[in-house]
Amino acid sequence: MKQVVQYWLSQLCRSIPDATQAVACLSSPDAGRYSPVAFWPEGSSEYVDFADTVQAVLTANKGLLLNSRGTGEKAGEPVDTVAHPLAVDGGLFGVIVIRMSGRAAVRQQAVVQLVEGAAFWFDTLLRQHTESVKGQLIALVELIASCLAHDRFKVAATGIMTELAARFSCTRVSLGFVHGQAVRLEAISHTAVFDRRTSLIRDLGEAMHEAVDQHIPIVRPDQEETLTLTVCHAMVAERHGFGAILTVPFASGGTTSGAIMFERPADRPFTPEESQYLQQLTAMIGPLLELRYSNEQWLPQRVWRSIGNLIGRIFGPGYPMQKAMLAAAVLCLALLSVVRGDYRVTGTARLEAGIQRLVVTPQNGFIATAAVRPGDIVHSGDVLGSLDDKDLQLERGKLTNQLGQLQTEYREALARHDRSKVSILQAEMRETGAQFKLVGEKLSRIRLTAPFDGLIVSGDLSQMLGSPVERGQVLFKIAPLDAYRIILQVDERDIAAVEKGQSGRLVLTGMPGRSLPFTVDKITPVSVAAKGRNCFQVEALLTDKTDLLRPGMEGSAGIAIDRRRLIWIWSHRIVDWLRLAFWNVRL
Repeated sequence: MKQVVQYWLSQLCRSIPDATQAVACLSSPDAGRYSPVAFWPEGSSEYVDFADTVQAVLTANKGLLLNSRGTGEKAGEPVDTVAHPLAVDGGLFGVIVIRMSGRAAVRQQAVVQLVEGAAFWFDTLLRQHTESVKGQLIALVELIASCLAHDRFKVAATGIMTELAARFSCTRVSLGFVHGQAVRLEAISHTAVFDRRTSLIRDLGEAMHEAVDQHIPIVRPDQEETLTLTVCHAMVAERHGFGAILTVPFASGGTTSGAIMFERPADRPFTPEESQYLQQLTAMIGPLLELRYSNEQWLPQRVWRSIGNLIGRIFGPGYPMQKAMLAAAVLCLALLSVVRGDYRVTGTARLEAGIQRLVVTPQNGFIATAAVRPGDIVHSGDVLGSLDDKDLQLERGKLTNQLGQLQTEYREALARHDRSKVSILQAEMRETGAQFKLVGEKLSRIRLTAPFDGLIVSGDLSQMLGSPVERGQVLFKIAPLDAYRIILQVDERDIAAVEKGQSGRLVLTGMPGRSLPFTVDKITPVSVAAKGRNCFQVEALLTDKTDLLRPGMEGSAGIAIDRRRLIWIWSHRIVDWLRLAFWNVRL
């Protein structure tokens, strides 16, 4: 739009003698605002002196002729200002203001009439421009629809080239894509099948490569003198008789990927307007055709093409960011191949007591009291709980009475000198005395005591008061506070590197800020399933102790193997997996 208005304003001012300055203002998207879009002479941008005149025309909604005096170098000289509204479809669209040297009234009126005629011409010109833009958009949409309507790329590309040739009166329109260091033709108008080995096809490909290599459109004959190389185009025109040629390269993915060549007879050269429109059309159609072409290629071809594009970005011109990233990656890879680090085998770990003592029920009975719960620290001899002694006390009283009765009968038998009775009573007294001692032993065992200083690992009798228990039933588990062992779960892929005597560090979940040293003590040669993978249990002993440790704590442990290259440490898992996969395939 600005180009159209600038062209119209320049032509009008050149037809007015003594015109010095001019501006054209058009309505902006904001209602009621008009902004300058074109100045004359071109390159000037002084709008402040015209703002009042523009506002006066908008207020009066008609043309104005104003007389004033010049300022600056032309101070005191008469200056005429002609301002006229611009209407499109009966509505106010803009304002034009022309400033010129003072002249007679008759000549002023002639200029006013000229401006009024130009305003009408502006309406017609704008209508034509709008219709032309609409026509171009319709043509572009139709071409895109034609590209998407066909299932195969070859059919779609040939159809579009044929339609372009018909729309722009071209003898031939050709499409080519970049393949390595050359351009290969993929579609030609009015031709479904062609032989790439013919001289015509080779010449067209070289001409397209000439434009692609320079990254600019090539027009022959060129109406403007440029420094563009057109040797191949001249050869095509000479050998095959097409004097008017336009080759437009297009880009896809940031790189020039192909070109479209338009050919006409020598008596119908491409105008600058046609050249500009065809460049815009190619910029839209070319990448779409290239995308259709890429999607229909076989997977190996796509991979090879992607690798070629990547190599081109790395070793070709441009793309400094990709080159810097590649250089950084190569440098990191070199450092990883040289620098060594500690190789450790890691796994989950839990803390267990070195030994555990069980407190069991000495006899059948009922739970009477519970003095401790899991997690409590106890000392040797502390009462953990007790059993009910009512039945034992009753039995003890019964045996006491029975023993007293036997003693009375024993004295009476002695008095009567009944030897046989005395012998029988002596035996019964010994039996009752033994039963009495047994009951006393049972009463001494109803109190459950701690065998050593330690931590109650399990056993909560507070929830079992009054419940019956049987002899040998486990009531408490007690673990000492100074003897621990570590149980590591080592993956089967790493177990071959673990040996007895190796050292490592343990970090517990409850103590993340402190690592505890340990030494591998035993490797269990039996695998167990843990969290969906096979693991071997490795036992280790702590070399540093702290009062904060408790049985059952979990964390992560790492066994120091040796020092190896960092690239091996970070990649050996993948390499081992690939080796195993290759071995399976080979079988």
